[in-house]
Amino acid sequence: MLLSLTAVQLYWVKNAISVERSNFESKVNEAVSNVIYKLEKARAMENLEQTINSQVLIANFIKSMDSINSILYNEMHRMKGPDDLDNFVRKSMLASELLNDMVGGEKPFDIERMLTKNMLDSLLMLELKNKSILTSFVYGVYSTTQNKMIIDNSGKHSSQLLKNSFVFTLYPSKINSPPDYLMIYFPYEIRYLLKQMASIIFISLILIVIIMMVFIYVIRLIVWQRRLSEMKNDFINNMTHEIKTPISTISLACEALGEEDIKKNEILSENYLGVINDENKRLGGIAEKILQAATLESGDLKLKKEKVDIHEIIDHVINTIGIHVEVKDGRIIKDFRAKMSEINVDRLRFTSVITNLVDNANKYTPKKPEIKIITENVNDGVRITIEDNGIGISKENQKKIFDKLYRVPTGNIHNVKGFGLGLSYVKAIVEWHGGKVAVDSEIKKGSRFYVYLPSSTLL
Repeated sequence: MLLSLTAVQLYWVKNAISVERSNFESKVNEAVSNVIYKLEKARAMENLEQTINSQVLIANFIKSMDSINSILYNEMHRMKGPDDLDNFVRKSMLASELLNDMVGGEKPFDIERMLTKNMLDSLLMLELKNKSILTSFVYGVYSTTQNKMIIDNSGKHSSQLLKNSFVFTLYPSKINSPPDYLMIYFPYEIRYLLKQMASIIFISLILIVIIMMVFIYVIRLIVWQRRLSEMKNDFINNMTHEIKTPISTISLACEALGEEDIKKNEILSENYLGVINDENKRLGGIAEKILQAATLESGDLKLKKEKVDIHEIIDHVINTIGIHVEVKDGRIIKDFRAKMSEINVDRLRFTSVITNLVDNANKYTPKKPEIKIITENVNDGVRITIEDNGIGISKENQKKIFDKLYRVPTGNIHNVKGFGLGLSYVKAIVEWHGGKVAVDSEIKKGSRFYVYLPSSTLL
């Protein structure tokens, strides 16, 4: 569709250029035709003047003939010998030459006498200006009799003048001699035509750009909608899997409690009740994560800030998650460098931030996780670094991991549990506290997550 619309626009511009060129050629033809008409008119005026002069000469010739005839007649009667005859013949020939000079007839046509460079310059400039053709031009006059340019102001455009110029016949009423031609060439014709069409071309380009922008926007929207659909499907699949497991466990425990043998065994009954309680809490945690995401989406989040020690929160998280790390034969290393560790934050939500980051570090380290938590004071604030030796994150995925519902692909969709809500939640909570979160990672070399809280949160 975009290519079709662009092709239509280009075709329209091409046609507009053709029309503009036709108008240009028409104006040039009219202007040069006026020049040729004026030159022809000047030649006709000169011929008329020659005719009038010839008539005067003829009248003088007749008078002269009478006088010469009278003189010759008298001379002939006074001849007495051979010498007088020679003298008479000599005077007769002289009189004949004089009469021939007086009545010589029309002079042969001489184009170099008729035309001058200054005359053509002024006529062409005037007529082209009258037709609103305000661009540079060169011209020449070619004589077929002499087979050369008798007038040429083309300079470095001589070859173009002979090959690509407008050609006009000079003095078309001249019949008895070969024609001569006026050639005119416009070196910057294309530039002039484009300049004349600047508004049309500009509008066309704007339309093409708008069409391309709309097309790109639609494509991006389609890609985003497709990606969003895939993420939602992924979320639903993961959520179904996550919920299905505790529900199945609770169902089995309830069935077991219904058996007479289990009812009689108090210890087994308490164990099954404990399992039900744990799985119920797990379901509650899943629901809480979804509710947290919904709260962030609606923008109704209200922080309950209080004075807390960041080191205390980290210790609490380590106590909670540490057992999951130890199960994988891993460890958590604390490196508390921050001297100012008391901050003003929402304890519950900020604990969730640290929990999510440490839990991710453990989940994405398949074997022997080594998680290092560093605190330090920087730029009058506090920075928490959570470093792991896990699978790492590619540069492409680093740009997306904080998007809602996005999860880094790991091959099997269920080999790492989660909904893709954790990091988007972390980013939102940290930013609500005026801070920033960032990541630095390489594939198979682990990841480092940075949480920075500004001085405004310190006490």
